[in-house]
Amino acid sequence: MEIYVGRRRDVKRGFWMSFENHPRLQETKKSIYERCLPCLEKLYEQLQGTPSQLVLEEPLNCWKIIVIFNEFNHCLDLLQAYQDKKFPLSRTVRGRIGTNDKNSPHITAIFQVHDLAERDELYSDLERLAGEISSDFKIYYERGCQDLYRTLCGEWSKWDKVTPIQNPSLIKDVERKVGKLLRGEYR
Repeated sequence: MEIYVGRRRDVKRGFWMSFENHPRLQETKKSIYERCLPCLEKLYEQLQGTPSQLVLEEPLNCWKIIVIFNEFNHCLDLLQAYQDKKFPLSRTVRGRIGTNDKNSPHITAIFQVHDLAERDELYSDLERLAGEISSDFKIYYERGCQDLYRTLCGEWSKWDKVTPIQNPSLIKDVERKVGKLLRGEYR
């Protein structure tokens, strides 16, 4: 078993490349349609009207581990090191490599997981392996879609299954953003 990288793209121009330990990125595609899309649809429905709280079941079980390097090849080296030292695995390893900021010198590898034990184990492994590749890296974890939910609910460490909306004046902005995502308008 090995890690496969999706279509090679120019990550310095703001594109992302998916990776997974399945040649057809099967779990990545499955997750988009079975987890991410229903979660976004649920958020969009909740934002209709003027809610005072959000039900956050799915976001509480969605994590990403972010490893930031200064070089694209260091991200690929991290995938190779993980593959060499940890495979075979009984679970899926998946994520993406890229950057949202075309002017940043940094490239990010994001690993997606759905439970705390897996998050903690993977974080420990990635921290050790990244340190073997370069001393100049940053690693941290956060909730999967915290960029959408944090705007309304504050820092993810304070989220609960039912979380009050702290910034009701931003509901319509987030609703528009989620609507665009659901329509496939990413920019």
